[in-house]
Amino acid sequence: MALLLKPEIVIADEPTTALDMLMQAQIINVLKRLKEENGMTIVLITHDLAIISEIADKIGIMYAGQLIEFGKASEIFENPKHPYTQALISAIPTIHGNKKEVLFIRGNPPDLTQPLEGCRFYERCPHAMDICRKDPPLINSDTGFTRCWLYDKR
Repeated sequence: MALLLKPEIVIADEPTTALDMLMQAQIINVLKRLKEENGMTIVLITHDLAIISEIADKIGIMYAGQLIEFGKASEIFENPKHPYTQALISAIPTIHGNKKEVLFIRGNPPDLTQPLEGCRFYERCPHAMDICRKDPPLINSDTGFTRCWLYDKR
């Protein structure tokens, strides 16, 4: 019903969660068709990187309630900047290739009931430095934006 008025923007929050693969594919095909035929902007909120790779032109990656990377989908999948994004993408299972072990991110996410200082990924980051105890700005990189001190040119 929400699509009857042909909105310019549709926000789809986890539209394929708990659906089997065939239903997921149908939902994604409908979203892609709406995007192409109506020039509609779709804000897709999901944890499923496979779905994002199918439909997204641009991606915003969040960690602990904060935007940590933003850019073209192709750039983020081919050359992720933030260590969290790198870990997420390297953890995607594949059916081709020789990747046999399941990768995971060490440690636990921060307690969001407490005030956070510094980089929110600091405790889990393999590249953590002393400066990471300060909140990093959103830094413009050659491919988009990332919130990581590794890319600060100062």
